Amino acid sequence: MKLLGATECDKVKNCLSTNVSLARIDEGKVQDPARIGKDKGSRQGNWFTINDRIIYDWQAYAGRYNPKTEQAHLVSIRDFERFLAGRSFEKVTPKVAGAYRDHLVKLRVLSKETGGLSNSTVRHRASHLAAFFKWLRGQSGYRRLSASIPDYFALPRSASAQPLSAEQRAFPSIEEAWRMVDLMPHETIAQRRDRAMVAFAFVCGLRAGALTSLRLKHLDLENKVVVQDAGDMRAKNDKSYHAAWFPRTDDFRNVFLEWARELKLLGFQAQDAVFPEIKDLGPRLPSAPAVEILASGRALQTAFSRASEPFGNRYTPHSARHTLKALGARICRTHEERKAWSMNLGHADEQITERHYGKMSAMRSQTIIEALNSDEVFTKEEQEMIIDFYENRFVRGTDEYRIARKLAERRERARGGDGITE
Repeated sequence: MKLLGATECDKVKNCLSTNVSLARIDEGKVQDPARIGKDKGSRQGNWFTINDRIIYDWQAYAGRYNPKTEQAHLVSIRDFERFLAGRSFEKVTPKVAGAYRDHLVKLRVLSKETGGLSNSTVRHRASHLAAFFKWLRGQSGYRRLSASIPDYFALPRSASAQPLSAEQRAFPSIEEAWRMVDLMPHETIAQRRDRAMVAFAFVCGLRAGALTSLRLKHLDLENKVVVQDAGDMRAKNDKSYHAAWFPRTDDFRNVFLEWARELKLLGFQAQDAVFPEIKDLGPRLPSAPAVEILASGRALQTAFSRASEPFGNRYTPHSARHTLKALGARICRTHEERKAWSMNLGHADEQITERHYGKMSAMRSQTIIEALNSDEVFTKEEQEMIIDFYENRFVRGTDEYRIARKLAERRERARGGDGITE
């Protein structure tokens, strides 16, 4: 072993992080020194640079976007540049923009293996280019571009319409979701983490990025609220908001609260991740550095896939949000309740609702969700099941009997009764 100075240590770390030979530290003292050069075979196709200066200026403007959004726009711009065969953007005419639009429409019907693009990619590329040329017309040297160019990127209605996708729209009912969670194994701490992740997705409705970047400080367990802090989490569109735990999720909550208690017993503190890597799931010392969040949502995706597999489905983490939206449609009775439900999912709300029912504060939204949690609200189907239970129309011991009995007991408790007795 050898003690290294700060400079030597930095050199070694740089070699390790870039996967470069350690001989690079002192190339002159080895027989076969590391070499740095250009690999002429690494680039495929032509590489155009005539528009690099204006694209660089656009990147400064695009710093307002999320890095992933900026990257997606840049891919679209470079693709259009390849379509132009490297010509300057100042030479673009409405006819050229229309030709690229037709090019995208043709790619839409091709298979992926033959170079085709998905409907979503085609729509996004067209919108990205329209936005880029709106910005470009305001830049020095490009003000002579036709003002109609962005309009020529608009896709025909048949191409811009988003087709229905049964696979993308598939989601479980809230009852099916609980059966899915209930059957998940939980013997090991890794299994309990995965089970808690899936359960909490149906409690709070957070997207996968935010859910997997939760820290204990984002949870208010007493008031049943989770805080999506865009400054400290992977939040879509950098949006921060408070989300009350959704009604009808008591069983899911119990699974998650058990996990939260287990983390507390391990010594996890406010700055620690709620769903950390498996290697970090162990006893913690008060002086230990904070437990980091998951690097990606892969663990959550895998957990959902394994949980839904026994039911013949492959639900995604986003399906939990669809489940909660469907639940809200069942139990929300007024426009105000539906709007509060939507806000609790982090949605800005539908335009029609905004126009006719005005703005709603986050506090008002949370108040309504809390009221829905405390009130026993039954759907029409549930009311019919309660009536059928009292009329003895269910066979004792069946799933329908147990569900109807549970609903009847809840109704009795809400009315101040002592519940159902045999």
